[in-house]
Amino acid sequence: MNSTQDTSFGVRSNVHIEIDGPDKDPRFEAYLVESEDDCLPLEPRFTKPVAEQVVAWTNKVADDTGGLSICEWSQEGYVLVFTDSPFRPSKVVQPDEDGLYALGLGWAWKSTEVEL
Repeated sequence: MNSTQDTSFGVRSNVHIEIDGPDKDPRFEAYLVESEDDCLPLEPRFTKPVAEQVVAWTNKVADDTGGLSICEWSQEGYVLVFTDSPFRPSKVVQPDEDGLYALGLGWAWKSTEVEL
């Protein structure tokens, strides 16, 4: 049985998600909202504790490769995403009405459904 839940924005599935590729990137527990357009990249949504792990991991990868931090937390609890400039966020991610953070970051995510 797949784990799904009706929310204010439709049906979402509880999945494990990782970057699609040959590297051994960590897997994160996430929710995906069903999309009508299969061409769009997956936009995983994370609880705050998992979003904190995703932000820490993205910044570790950036640091390990000599890059600048990609994300940081604001004092208000928003995620500031720096992809265009290191001085001004290109995106501010606020939690949605269900308290989840949409942090797809334009990456090619691969998901595996969680079986209950």
